[in-house]
Amino acid sequence: MIERYSLPPMRELWTEEARFRRWVEVERAVARVQGDLGLIPDEASRAIVEGLDRVDIPRLIARAKEIEARIGHDVLSFVRALEEELGEAGRFVHFGLTSYDVVDTARSMAMRDALAILIDALDRLRAAVWEKAEQYKLTPMVGRTHGVHAEPITAGLKFLLWYAELSRDRERLLSAKEAISVGKISGSVGTYAHLSPEVERRVCSLLGLAPAPISNQALQRDRHAQVLTALAIVGGTLEKMATEIRNLHRTEIGELLEGKPHGSSSMPHKRNPSTCETISGLARLLRANALAALENMAVWHEQDLTRSSVERVVIPDSFLACHFMVHRMTEVMENLKVEEERMRENLGMTYGAIFSQALLLKLVERGMARWKAHELVAGLARRAQEEGVPLGELASRDPECSRFLSGEEISELTDIRYFLRWVEEIFGRLGAG
Repeated sequence: MIERYSLPPMRELWTEEARFRRWVEVERAVARVQGDLGLIPDEASRAIVEGLDRVDIPRLIARAKEIEARIGHDVLSFVRALEEELGEAGRFVHFGLTSYDVVDTARSMAMRDALAILIDALDRLRAAVWEKAEQYKLTPMVGRTHGVHAEPITAGLKFLLWYAELSRDRERLLSAKEAISVGKISGSVGTYAHLSPEVERRVCSLLGLAPAPISNQALQRDRHAQVLTALAIVGGTLEKMATEIRNLHRTEIGELLEGKPHGSSSMPHKRNPSTCETISGLARLLRANALAALENMAVWHEQDLTRSSVERVVIPDSFLACHFMVHRMTEVMENLKVEEERMRENLGMTYGAIFSQALLLKLVERGMARWKAHELVAGLARRAQEEGVPLGELASRDPECSRFLSGEEISELTDIRYFLRWVEEIFGRLGAG
């Protein structure tokens, strides 16, 4: 991921140095456990653990790259560089392991920690959205379906809808975190031929992971697909929010505005929803990466390398992009301008036609055939917009409508409070933020 779309602390988690540190941490834990169990000489175990505690990671990386330039294998180059660092004890480093014992276990540690960072960031966004929902709980605005005025809602309900979805996103991330918080120290094909399940149990415990119940040369990629799919769903939620803000930011609507809009280099008057547009674009990347993770589930037999190149790109990039998107959307929500007066203006644009369903249903309830009631109210709604006369006024003057409904009833049915009477109950379902 390019630096433009990455932020700390997520950025630091996916650096080359961080990756090597995690590999070293896995090798240190294995050597310690193997020494405790008498699988390698105790003095060698102590020398490896002490040596890896003080190893110079940048120097180790440089040496590993020199070796890799000759042999073309990154983990083997890493192990040979460790051997050189550790001297005589170095022959016992990586003892009985396969590359993916180190790579997959270390990657699980990174993804676990990345999910913890992302969940914390999402909680800040949820708090910002909840605050807006509470603040504008009873602020009326028009609801739109197919881009056309439908019935009244409140701005708070729109924000509350986002809050509820973000809360479900959080649960999905927690589930993904549990799924990926596993390691494997089971050898070349998962049979512990040169290790033992006890080594795996102890190593994983030291690293804060659970041992995978079964593996082959690698952890199974349904776990990784679950994580990247969860990130893509978060991206979908953020894109939905961003798309709505972008639509309501339009000059013709003007109900929601990015608080820190970016203008045009050529047109000084422009106030563009650029942050939301960036979020919408990056959501596409998350979906594409999730598809790649799903493709990675299938390999030949116990392992091949078709997934390796893909994961080096899509896993860090997805975490970096998703974290960036959550942070930027938090900034948008914290600084969002809610134009209440414009919302009121837009509510009146149809002269009450948005109240039509209440009249329709009450006429049917009072005995008018539904088709007839529908035609009657549709005609009144069209006239209201064409003549600039409120629907309620036209309905009260209409002889057919007046046969079934009193003027007081029509007034009640075309009052916005009728449509928003359950807002408090809807909020109650979500509880406090």
